[in-house]
Amino acid sequence: MILLLLLILQLPGTQTPAELARTASQLYLNGQYSEASEIWQELISRMPQRGRIAYNLAASQFMMDSLAAADSSLSMAAGDIGEDSLAAANALTSLALGIQMEDYNAVQNAVNALKSNISDGSSLHSERSGLEAGLNWLENHEPPEDQQNQDQQNQDQQNQDQQDQDQQNQDQQNQDQQNQDQQPQVPPKIEEMTPEQAQAILDLVEDNQEPEDSTGTKKAGYSGGPVW
Repeated sequence: MILLLLLILQLPGTQTPAELARTASQLYLNGQYSEASEIWQELISRMPQRGRIAYNLAASQFMMDSLAAADSSLSMAAGDIGEDSLAAANALTSLALGIQMEDYNAVQNAVNALKSNISDGSSLHSERSGLEAGLNWLENHEPPEDQQNQDQQNQDQQNQDQQDQDQQNQDQQNQDQQNQDQQPQVPPKIEEMTPEQAQAILDLVEDNQEPEDSTGTKKAGYSGGPVW
């Protein structure tokens, strides 16, 4: 009779939701993910509006490698779940599911989501570990052919844009040089001379204008002719 009573007390329907939640949490910590998942499913059927229950159910399913089910459960988790925690769970589940399905694009998207989550400096250890695992997986797998073509097109476009920019810079330099060459040359400014300097220049000019005779000994117009 006592044994029967104990069995009845252990049935999910005989425990309060709080007691069931504590039992499921303990089972999860003990690594009994399947048993914990059953209790979380019982609780979510009673209180579907509680996002924390769906979140815990997804965590149990994740640990069981039931990734598609975990992804579906996370879609019901909202409201009382922290935005950062939910984003991390979604990213890690998507990453694991992408790796399991060998979906390169899905893994790439999950890695990008983890990078975004980690960039705020307050990431979880699981996010950093997941990001490392995702990057390693991408490094050891080839992207699909259509993505390779897209990557090549993007690279070609970047190269073309750089060439266009270099050409524009060169054209601008050539135009600046042409404009500079076409500018009129401004004669150097002559500093104002003193009266003494001006008179010295005039005297020098007058001396140079007087012609010499054929012998070079006297200036023309003086008495006496050339010596033969």
